Amino acid sequence: MSPELTPIQNNVQEYLTDKDLELIDKAFLTAKKLHQGQKRKTGEDYYYHPLRVAIELSQLKLDTQTIIAALLHDSIEDTTITKDQLKREFGPEVLFLVDSVSNIHRLHHQIKNNNEKFQKENEKLDNLRNLILSASKDFRVILIKLMDRLDNMRTLWALPETNQIENAKETLEIYAPIAYNLGLESLGASLSEIAFPYAYPKEYKEVKNTVGNKYLDLEKEMFVAKKEMEQFLIKNNVPLLDIHFRKKKLYSIWLKYQKEKSFDKIYDIIALRVIVPTVGDCYSTLGLIHQLWLPLQSRLKDYIALPKPNGYKALHTTVLTSNNQIIEIQIKTQEMYEYSEFGIASHWMYNLQKTSSKYTQRKEIHQKNNLLQDLGKANFQKQDNESMFNTLVNDILSEQIYIITPKGNIISLPKGSTPVDFAYKIHSDIGNHCEMAKINNQAVPLNYKLKSGDIVEIITNKNKKPSRAWLEFVKMTETKKKINDNL
Repeated sequence: MSPELTPIQNNVQEYLTDKDLELIDKAFLTAKKLHQGQKRKTGEDYYYHPLRVAIELSQLKLDTQTIIAALLHDSIEDTTITKDQLKREFGPEVLFLVDSVSNIHRLHHQIKNNNEKFQKENEKLDNLRNLILSASKDFRVILIKLMDRLDNMRTLWALPETNQIENAKETLEIYAPIAYNLGLESLGASLSEIAFPYAYPKEYKEVKNTVGNKYLDLEKEMFVAKKEMEQFLIKNNVPLLDIHFRKKKLYSIWLKYQKEKSFDKIYDIIALRVIVPTVGDCYSTLGLIHQLWLPLQSRLKDYIALPKPNGYKALHTTVLTSNNQIIEIQIKTQEMYEYSEFGIASHWMYNLQKTSSKYTQRKEIHQKNNLLQDLGKANFQKQDNESMFNTLVNDILSEQIYIITPKGNIISLPKGSTPVDFAYKIHSDIGNHCEMAKINNQAVPLNYKLKSGDIVEIITNKNKKPSRAWLEFVKMTETKKKINDNL
């Protein structure tokens, strides 16, 4: 196997076969050959970029097809390989993943290049986030795209200042929120943290100078609190799996500062995380901590009973310690902790590792955990993960689809909308004189059900009038009213 793939091999050797590794090696050598002679702005050979993306995804224990697609994710756009060749060499699943990533890139740049007002309107930003998310269709596509963005951010220093600011703000406004929405807290935090100093250098320096001086003192206080709490919980027979600190990222602190207007009111700059085996242990541990230290009742949050929209679960409590320090404590099971780090990908990790020694050793804990009981005790299959991803996406998108005009504007419509709904949404005159529609340059009937990512062009005829037959298939009440008004 190519020596550059050693990190991937180390990450996946517990669950991938020799045949899988051979395919990954073949994909790497293909990518290296396809990108031969191409350089990045950093001066390095281009193939190192997809290699690093693949390494990041292998750390999430993703499947062979995803790692191969990561190695080849720029191949359709930037090299001579055709879709047929890619399908022939690596199969339809890899082609689907690579092509989907390329489509997101294409849509993104088309909208940016054709919509001057795009970055000035919050609604357009929301729509673009949702468009990218809905266009992904498979959560592995969005993982590849997010890891692609992460690696690009890590080399942002090589770009001109104007591009640095643009890409950084784009990351904060579009890609980091997508990561957070899918429960990928760690990835979202990494994207935000890298982008922060480029997008808002003055604010970054202010937060760093203020909070940086506090970190050392807070760590000393946390060490004392951790020791006291750990001894108390062990004495009361709590089956602790881990207790550790979590430093809040500077960008997250800055966002919270915008609400609190004071750094002194941010109590979770450093928080304690307590990891226990079961949901029952979470609640009993919470009770014991409240016996040990005085809780601030207004700051108790039960995200187990009422999870965040992205699926995050934990108990959060803020307490006054014996040293009169106010600290936040987060209590989670192992699965809750890993979900908070890796989101939906954490369940994919368990699916692919279920035969590994590490998985077997922890299987008993997994089966006891109520989080997994909620999701089903059966082995995690690919369709289970896709269903969970689709559920999250549907919740985020709120039953909306996102359509692109030929000029790159984004129009949100209810699911089930047709070209006629789209035409009237643009302008009543366009709807009244609508004669035909093109989707992605292909003519479609007017009762066609639009999908997110469709580029829609309405062909009008000044002699054309609304048809009563349209009332039978249009989706929006507003559309029906406009049709009736002009019959």
